[in-house]
Amino acid sequence: MKVLKIIFNLAVVLFMLLSPLSAKVVIFQSGDDLKIWLSGELTARYEGWNWFDPADKNNTNNNYGYYFTRSRLGIGCETDRLDVFVQAQHTRMWNLPYNSIAQAPEGTLGIGAIYYAHRGKENYYNIFIKQGFIRFKNFLQTGISLKAGRFEYIDAMEVEYNNPKVMWLKKIRLAERLIGPFGWSAFTRSFDGVELVLDKTKYNITAMASYPTQGGFENDVQHQMDDITLVSATLTVKYNQLIPHTESRLFYFFYDDDRDIPKVDNTPAGSGLNKGEIEVHTLGFHLLNTLDTGPGVADFLLWGVYQFGDWGKLEHKAWALDVEAGFQFIRLPAKPWLRMGCFVSSGDSSPSDGDHETFYQLIPTARKYALSPFYNLMNNEDFFLQLILKPHKKLLIRADMHFLRLNDSSDMWYMGAGPTRESGKIFGYIGRPSFGSADLAEVLDIMVVFTFNKHVSFNAYYGHVWGDDVIENIYRRDDDADMLFIEMGLKF
Repeated sequence: MKVLKIIFNLAVVLFMLLSPLSAKVVIFQSGDDLKIWLSGELTARYEGWNWFDPADKNNTNNNYGYYFTRSRLGIGCETDRLDVFVQAQHTRMWNLPYNSIAQAPEGTLGIGAIYYAHRGKENYYNIFIKQGFIRFKNFLQTGISLKAGRFEYIDAMEVEYNNPKVMWLKKIRLAERLIGPFGWSAFTRSFDGVELVLDKTKYNITAMASYPTQGGFENDVQHQMDDITLVSATLTVKYNQLIPHTESRLFYFFYDDDRDIPKVDNTPAGSGLNKGEIEVHTLGFHLLNTLDTGPGVADFLLWGVYQFGDWGKLEHKAWALDVEAGFQFIRLPAKPWLRMGCFVSSGDSSPSDGDHETFYQLIPTARKYALSPFYNLMNNEDFFLQLILKPHKKLLIRADMHFLRLNDSSDMWYMGAGPTRESGKIFGYIGRPSFGSADLAEVLDIMVVFTFNKHVSFNAYYGHVWGDDVIENIYRRDDDADMLFIEMGLKF
């Protein structure tokens, strides 16, 4: 097995070194009827955490760094009616902190501690099938395609465009809020199921039914979580078709979780109120608008959902809303893009009644909306300011300032990105008590992305957290935290 892993990584690097400047390396082509190609990528990242100080500083480590590499190699076959794609992934991690789990409510001291909690090892790895699917295209010339197997599903990315600004907003401010492959994590996740797409000039209808795999912080990604069922249906009216300069979308997600794992919520311990199945129906929409003006481009984004269903023995009903706007001065040096927004999601106001009112984020890629992922979008109020600079075509600088509160002080402070394993005691989300407070933190995020070319990129991030009352109630020694990472990416 060890020899196989070495061969796999050498093959990825070799193809990268020898590949021409193209998105895929074509290894066989027969006219326009058949094409066989290879693709690959390699990500190397160092992450450092200085988590809030625990009470028992002598026996717990809140200041540490760890490393991982993630390599993928895929082979695809394309015809005019059929696509086949298989992709393998190898991930290896080093130096996870073994002594960074404190007593409740302090809990896991940063993301490295969460990785360690899944396997109890400082170094671990796996090689697995990341994707493997077959897609039937444009069935009977109707615009219908069917994909079956293991694939990635990215909420809000059912339709793509050539417009770079629209695509940036979709990828960074809409995609994966509720469902995503958790691509920032070392192991990521996939979905085993089927996807049906009807794509027309003016609209797109996409339906998907799947079981997610384990993954994210869990290294056993090959295993399917068949106790979790996920169904989605989306209708996207394409950009500039129904409403000028606007994309509109309606969506419905059904999430069923039958795992025998204690749920994370604010119900009283031992009450049994949350025992049983989770069934969450999510109805939502988004509007995305951009408008060219004289000095630049304005943008506006509106996203909202309502949830209902069952949370064990409780009735689940929750909501979330996001409003954002921005303006980019395209004629000024560095093309400054100023944005601001406000996100609000419901919290649970009474732990002992018959309702569960905490917005549930399903199975997302949480870090897109929390660059220092000590929080997520559950029971959350997030007012943010954002500045994006492009001083050179290869360089992007981004700075965000977030002002965070809990929507309901009777509920918890949540973090996490959804289920990572099917059994055991890890639910996928972490909840810490608020002790009656609502002010959570202020966060400064700074990110620098340098793209050497379409094969090589460099990404650096630093975030500082000034903890407020909720964090001070738990971490009384020091309520500040820091996160940084440095990442190099190669792909062909």
